Amino acid sequence: MVSYLGSTYPWHDELVASGEPSTGGQSPASPATASGAPLILTGVVGLAGVAAGRDVQGISLQVPPGQSIALLSRPASTATDLLDVVAGLRRPSSGQVVVDGIAVHQLRGPALDRYRSSRGLLSMRFPLLQSLSVTDNVLAPVRARRIEPVARERAAQLLAFTGAAETAADPVRTLSEEQQWRILLARALMPSPHLVLAEDPGRSLDPEGASAILDLLTKAHALFGFTLLLTIGRVATASRCQRLVSVVDGAVADDVLMLGDDSWTRGRIDRIG
Repeated sequence: MVSYLGSTYPWHDELVASGEPSTGGQSPASPATASGAPLILTGVVGLAGVAAGRDVQGISLQVPPGQSIALLSRPASTATDLLDVVAGLRRPSSGQVVVDGIAVHQLRGPALDRYRSSRGLLSMRFPLLQSLSVTDNVLAPVRARRIEPVARERAAQLLAFTGAAETAADPVRTLSEEQQWRILLARALMPSPHLVLAEDPGRSLDPEGASAILDLLTKAHALFGFTLLLTIGRVATASRCQRLVSVVDGAVADDVLMLGDDSWTRGRIDRIG
């Protein structure tokens, strides 16, 4: 077993193999047993593309630990802004954001920095840094003056898991966009996040490349058990997630269970229409 930042990973030997990852003899994490973070949004207002006014309800949503959510919004910028709010990168004008018991909307200073560094963020809006090697890009979330060997080993394992191990010594500028997405996923997984916030790769990759990245993201979710919020550009992509949440004009317009039938979710999904 390998211990990293206080966590123990029984899948050490399996993670180094790319392709179909094993789970070290254990069943993949499910919403009932996952180590993901519960998420509660209450009346979140102040997102892009939503006009302010008394009639804006705001976004209210409850997500159990380990569930995967596909977010489809009109306009598309609303879902992207919501990811940033949950990530602690911006504040809503009103409403509450609670992740794993932490009131994110109230965080300031070092507490906010610690929270931000513990999330997994997968987005081309935060690209790889040209000045760093591939490995150092993956290690970027590690908050330490000295990078321990176990962290470098984990970075190598994640590059292997995402199928990007052969790029470790390559200059970032020479990588294809799909290769960059694979490395971005390894970077997002580096802090062992309980919550991963991801944007649809289909907006920048061809269908084959986007499908490959979504396959990896789905495998990572099953293996590690984190809670996943994924913005999507088309409904078909939602089939990879357990739940589809549609947001129109700054409020939840539809909330549909795609996979599974757990009582926690069914007791909390608001059926609209």
